[in-house]
Amino acid sequence: MLVAVCCRFILLGGIWFTLLPLLPWQLIGAVSASSVWVDESLPKISISLLGGLNYDIFYGQPKGFGACNQAQSSFPTPGCDSPLVLIRSVMDDVAKWSGNFTLISGGLMRHGTDSIPFSDVERTIKEVLGVISAASGPGADDENAPHRTVLALGVTDFSPANTFSPDVSQPHFLNMVNLMRSEGLITADEHSSMFYCGFYYRDMPGTKVRVVVLNTILWSTALQPPLGVGDLDPCGQFPFLHGTIEQAKQRGRSVIILGDMPPILNIAEALRKRSAIDASYYWRDDFRVAYFRIITNYRFTVAAQFFSSANTMGFVISPKLGPPMYIVPSISPVTGNNPSYLRATLDRKTGRVVTMRQRYLGKNGSWLEGDTLESAVNMLHAGAKEHSVEEYLKAARGEDNWRRFAEMRVGGRFLIEQEPCGQWCRQAIVCASLYYEKEDIDSCITTWLPPKQSGFFLAIVFTGIGAFVVCASLFYAFWHIDVISKPPAIVEMHLKRRFLSRSDQMRK
Repeated sequence: MLVAVCCRFILLGGIWFTLLPLLPWQLIGAVSASSVWVDESLPKISISLLGGLNYDIFYGQPKGFGACNQAQSSFPTPGCDSPLVLIRSVMDDVAKWSGNFTLISGGLMRHGTDSIPFSDVERTIKEVLGVISAASGPGADDENAPHRTVLALGVTDFSPANTFSPDVSQPHFLNMVNLMRSEGLITADEHSSMFYCGFYYRDMPGTKVRVVVLNTILWSTALQPPLGVGDLDPCGQFPFLHGTIEQAKQRGRSVIILGDMPPILNIAEALRKRSAIDASYYWRDDFRVAYFRIITNYRFTVAAQFFSSANTMGFVISPKLGPPMYIVPSISPVTGNNPSYLRATLDRKTGRVVTMRQRYLGKNGSWLEGDTLESAVNMLHAGAKEHSVEEYLKAARGEDNWRRFAEMRVGGRFLIEQEPCGQWCRQAIVCASLYYEKEDIDSCITTWLPPKQSGFFLAIVFTGIGAFVVCASLFYAFWHIDVISKPPAIVEMHLKRRFLSRSDQMRK
């Protein structure tokens, strides 16, 4: 029994020892598109990144969404969508910055639009588009003159939410696209493309960057009615994506992807279930595979991917895919997050993100300068160096590091009291920023340990060696028990002679 226990201990020690080379920061040896050279001498492109505005026209009234169906004295209010004053506040803050462009990843409408009359839905979208257009500068007088603001549609922008079918009349969607055109937010050519199924692209003036806008509800697991088995590509969005990126490549342009729902694991669900394996993806599996195949094939053309719909800020820097993915935080505080958005500078030639800084709503209602992503999580966006994943992992170690990162995730400050996030929770969030597949995330969670605990690994190794020596000795003793208890006659005779010889010497 003792031998069996010792051998099992050695086996477990060997397994841990073999896992040492598989730590996340040692898996970054693959060629990464994020390490494309950036010319620091060129002027940069400045962009504002917003998502989840979720304007509630009935904020503070009986028809208001959630808890905001009665008079509210202040904003933001956790659990509520955005009043018009919050929409105007953030767009005014965006307009004050000397940024070149504004990208809005969707979520213009409030949640629960199916509970209000159609006329109020139309009034809502008209008001929010009017505020966005007014803050974005002059509209497009020339039918093909691109606007400085690029809009994608989110799941709440369809009425009812999550519903879309190209084969069924959609008066709300069509009216929204027409309003975007009349407000000068899309050109005539973009209107024609978007009118079909909600996707289009735009070449940003004065740059070599093309923004490809996707209608992600088409690939979402939340789509209603759900697609049938034979519906492999609604509206032909994959040929559009592939062809648009290929054309950009041929013309020497880099590409930015803009959309609402991201093709990643729902990390909030994983945290609730305390399991990455049991959590679901935002996209259907076959659509995720097809999308990642295209992005991987054009990893040196696609500079960045911007999605939202997760309410919290995040990103994925997996070297398997190449271009980093950024999850734009929400303006609406519906999940208890503080309203915030991102300001980024891009390399004018490559379109790669150089810096990313947060803007968040302070307690007094003014917008404040927040952390940069690279300082909060110790990562590099672009340049000759690889992402410093080992440095980034420090965000999960120590209360000071974690608090700084956690505040940035939920909007720059804690709007509500946060539930405790222990070691498993922190590792899950970190690992979900390194991998796309739930199996990889789960493996990272269960095997990851910080470098400062490398001494613990060495202790395991040396303890295993010591245990092996002890077990080997016990095994030898057990195997030769007869020899020890009953030595051979010749050995016994030799011992007797030595004993007698010593006795004779003592007598003398």
